[in-house]
Amino acid sequence: MEAELAALSASGATTVVSLMATDGWNIVRSRVAALLRRDGRTREDRVEDELEAECREVAAARAGADTAAVADLEAVWRARFRRLLSEDPAAVTVLRDLIEQSPPAPRLLRNTIHGGEFHQKVVQTGDIGGDLNLS
Repeated sequence: MEAELAALSASGATTVVSLMATDGWNIVRSRVAALLRRDGRTREDRVEDELEAECREVAAARAGADTAAVADLEAVWRARFRRLLSEDPAAVTVLRDLIEQSPPAPRLLRNTIHGGEFHQKVVQTGDIGGDLNLS
């Protein structure tokens, strides 16, 4: 059971931190706050303030491409979720549902253009699927 809690905590941490700097955070924020308040000791305004501060940290880390800071924030969330799940077994179902029902985290998009000489912006728009090579 301990391994399952560790895996669920890690998945929850990755989900929450990856969504914090995206529009998807607006969808799950209230559910995360409710999950954190399950202990009955944490005031609602304190949870909201903590979440807001951590969102700013995640946004700053991502903007600065600071992967170590993002990893540190995920470690904090992993520990937080693990403690919560140990203290409140019913929270397992709540966290699992939150993970499963969260919007997918945004994928990293990397455009590479090889060859040629460009004197204007190169713009990619819309949904492009399949293999696309500009060489």
